[in-house]
Amino acid sequence: MKQNNICFDTLKKECATRGLDPASIPSFKHILDTEALTARQRKHAEFIGAVTYFFDKFIASLPGIPVLATATDKHGYVLHMIGDSGIKEMVAKLGIRNGVQMTKEYNGINSACLALDYQQPVGIVGSQHYHHYLYHAACYSIPIRNRTHSEEIVGTLSFMTAAGFAHPLFLSLLMTMKESIERELQLMKQNETLRLLNELIMDTTTSGMIISDKEGNIINVNEAAEQMMKQDKQSLLSKTAADCPFVGDYLERALSEGLPSTDIERTFKSTSERETTYLLDALPIFDQTEKLVGAFAQLRDITQRKETEQMLLNTEKLAAVGQMAASAAHEIRNPLTTIRGFIQLLQPSFSDQGHFNLVLEEIDRINLIISEFLILSKPQATCFGNQNLIQILHDTIALSQPQASMGNVQIVKHFYDSSDLFIHGDGNQLKQVFINLFKNGMDAMPDGGTLSVDVYANLHGEAVAVVSDKGAGMTDEQLGQLGNPFYTTKKDGTGLGFMIIQRILKQHGGSIDVQSRKGEGTTITLRFPIKQEETIEQT
Repeated sequence: MKQNNICFDTLKKECATRGLDPASIPSFKHILDTEALTARQRKHAEFIGAVTYFFDKFIASLPGIPVLATATDKHGYVLHMIGDSGIKEMVAKLGIRNGVQMTKEYNGINSACLALDYQQPVGIVGSQHYHHYLYHAACYSIPIRNRTHSEEIVGTLSFMTAAGFAHPLFLSLLMTMKESIERELQLMKQNETLRLLNELIMDTTTSGMIISDKEGNIINVNEAAEQMMKQDKQSLLSKTAADCPFVGDYLERALSEGLPSTDIERTFKSTSERETTYLLDALPIFDQTEKLVGAFAQLRDITQRKETEQMLLNTEKLAAVGQMAASAAHEIRNPLTTIRGFIQLLQPSFSDQGHFNLVLEEIDRINLIISEFLILSKPQATCFGNQNLIQILHDTIALSQPQASMGNVQIVKHFYDSSDLFIHGDGNQLKQVFINLFKNGMDAMPDGGTLSVDVYANLHGEAVAVVSDKGAGMTDEQLGQLGNPFYTTKKDGTGLGFMIIQRILKQHGGSIDVQSRKGEGTTITLRFPIKQEETIEQT
């Protein structure tokens, strides 16, 4: 058989020049040890697997013909031998086995080396070999390329049979196997790239991902999905799509109807009673032939986005309420000033001076409430100075006593310091803070109870005021919502009082801590920096 650019007479002369004896059986100079051979076989496992698969498939077209197939790497090392056991035993006696390197320098004319050198199919039959012991053999080889790496040579695939069975069909069969093996290697590489890319996406994304096969068995989930579903990966992999929490109905729809479900909002409560909102997508997966092969679900945590949207909505509400409050305060204050003036003119006609003082106090209190509304509309001019916290609490308790008496609430005060505990602040705003806290405490005890007010100075230079009730208390979820505009636990509440308290405390450099248990009551601790005595004296 003539080969393109191959002259066997010239090759035989080259073998003679190298000193090769055609009557002898040449030895192999380079032989891999077990460890090195195993490493190369592992490196070329996909190539060896493809050779094995397609040899078993195509050899059926050659019934009754003994064929040995051999795979080598691009350096000529034999990696795998499969096929006729008789030929395998014969070549083993000649020293040809896994791990030996086929070279033209030591092995003369052989099809594997020629296929690598000329990078084309090669057939050597009978006397075309240099060594006499191969005259009874027909050998065919073809180079195998890696199509994903610029047609890089991976190795060779060779057929060996008896010279009596020589036929061009072997080269045609090798060409067919070459195409199949190269496509398979390319597909394996693409699948591996996709697998690595999928793993990278699955491992790095913050979205929860769940993948099922076409039968509905969960085949992969990522760490984010484990956390969202409060289950480990092994537990989820043992489930079907129908049993998968949150997404089961939508995965089943994708598998049964081939229809996607996108941007589905699902809200769940965590163990801490905090609501978490997810955006769910469930999509069918099709292969290149548009055949359904599985389904994919994705969960995106949009809780923070929803909270931001709610905050923006509340901000808009606050702006509207602020404008209304400013308008209402203006309209109320004008007639209120007139009423107060006429009451003062009528002072001599009051038979009881105490009634006169009470009317003026209530008018001033209305004015104070109006000022509270104005805090919502714009920052108020404050009058900061040295304020005696204990005196402020005495005054505030006195103001709240009538409401406490009506509600059968006893206000118990424990002032552990002297009558002077100075802080820097606005007296009216501080009174407003405690009025709101006292009112909240009394509202929490509709059937009456004890409201405790404790005041002391701690070791950190802070004035501490503690307001405690034995009322209904709050859950962890309710505590987490405190301070949000328009959030209230009261039937007729506005959800603005606590927000105003926080704003005033921030202006005063103070802090607030709320501890509450459902059914046991609430304890609120306020801390203010104490005004130093020398500063007070200078003032």
